[in-house]
Parts: sequence; C-alpha cells; structure tokens
Amino acid sequence: MYYGVNMKRRLSISLDEEVVRQIDSFVDGIVVKSRSEAIERFLREHLTDRKTAVILAGGKPEDLYIEELGVYRPLVKINGKRLVEYLVLKAREAGYHNQIVVGHSKVISKIYEILGNGKNYDVNIIYVEDDKPMGSAKTLERAKPYLKSDFLLLPCDHYFDFDLKKIRDFHVENGGAVTLAIHTRADYSWRYGVVELDGKRIVNYDEKPKKPKTSLYSTLIGFFSPEVFDHIPPGDVKWSLQENVFNKLAKEGKMFGYPTSGRWFNIHTKEDVERVRLSTSS
Repeated sequence: MYYGVNMKRRLSISLDEEVVRQIDSFVDGIVVKSRSEAIERFLREHLTDRKTAVILAGGKPEDLYIEELGVYRPLVKINGKRLVEYLVLKAREAGYHNQIVVGHSKVISKIYEILGNGKNYDVNIIYVEDDKPMGSAKTLERAKPYLKSDFLLLPCDHYFDFDLKKIRDFHVENGGAVTLAIHTRADYSWRYGVVELDGKRIVNYDEKPKKPKTSLYSTLIGFFSPEVFDHIPPGDVKWSLQENVFNKLAKEGKMFGYPTSGRWFNIHTKEDVERVRLSTSS
C-alpha cells in the first residue's frame, strides 16, 4: 500500500497472464518505468480517493471553431502547449488524476488525438459524446454516471493561473452545491456571468445582464456536488448551467463564490489567444 512516503515493502504475488500483459502495456520507460511501478500506480489510484475533473467541451462544433486559426478553441497553442493540455495538467496538479472530456464527437475526437487516454500526462481520461447540444447543463449531465462525489469543472476554452486547491478547500469548508471562482474584470470587456456576493455566498447570478450591477464575474471554473443534477430536468430539453441552474441555486443559498486573483481568459478569438500569449510572456 502507498502512503506517500519512501517506505516500501516487497510482496510476491501471482497474476493471470492476461492481467500481466495489460499491466505491461502501461510501461513506457518514461512515465512508468517498470512492471512493479505500473502495479503500484494502479493500486494507488484505486485505493485512494479518485478525484474527478470534468472538462466541458459542449455546444455546436462550429461555435468552438476559431476560423482565423483553423482550430477548435481547446486546441489553440499557448507557449508550446495546447490549451486542453494545460487544463489537464492544472487538474492533475490539484490532485485530479481521473478526468472526463465531454462534448461533440467532432471536437473530442480532435482532443483525443492530442491527449489519448491520458497516460502520457499521468492521468486517466475518458471521453463522453454529446452530439445533440442542448445547453451546458445537459452536456454536463452526460458525465453523470461517472460522478458519485464532488468534482472539478473546467471549461475547455479558459486559461487561468489561480490555485485550484485553495478553491477546493473553500468548497469543502462551506459545503455548497456549487462553488465558482469569481474574478474582477473591470479592465476587460467581458460582460457575462455577473454575480452578487453576500459574504461568501452568491446571492444572484445573471448570465447576460443589460446593466451589470457589479464587476464580479463567474469564471465557470469551480467545484460541484452531484446535487447539481437534481436541478437538471430529464429528457430533450434545453438547459444551461448559467441561465437555468446557477441563479436558482443562488436563491436557495447553495452557491458560493471564491474571489480569485491572477490571470483568467475566456478564449473565443485569435485576439484572445494573442492576449494570453502576451500576458504569459511578460
């Protein structure tokens, strides 16, 4: 058993030949250097709390496509890495080795070409198709069978550098259904997801306000309880986290906001990509 210290005990075990073959398939000489290391990693993942992160890549494929760059938003290159690679590594850094990418097959097939099953990033990635876009809540619902405890949600087209562990600790401490990272963007023309805070609680969430009441904006990055699925109706109905779920949870006192500092960019255009590159090169 692995306890996170350098204390090892040698064991002798017998395994079925097919099991050994599958274990050996994980030995690549780089991330996993030996059969014993592959077995240890497998046991470590299954004997400890397997935290799960969801990377949301839903919606119509054409809406995620940046025509000028000829690429989907999560696949833009920033400092030598694809944006989705950065998200996978940020989630792993926070302890989320179990990851789900959910979205339209045209998009996630391209993401798979980059990430594969996640082995090269020391994570396990599964892909869930959502080829009938009905809103962000319905896209997230596709991952419901894999989500039995609180999980991390990351939009596929966001770049950020704040500490996810601090937000997770805040979420656990307050026990809300949803905790969102909140950013102040007075110097940026983003006008979606405006929130009002009363202490730590989000008391109002307005996705598209005509006149923003505050300069506090939801990044859509955060931690969710499976309770969120209780607020998504079954069947073929259009349902959005931002427009249908969040404000209801806010009015019920079940949403919390964690004010963040640092860089955050919602990447929609070539200009957004350049803005991130300039920010990260300084």
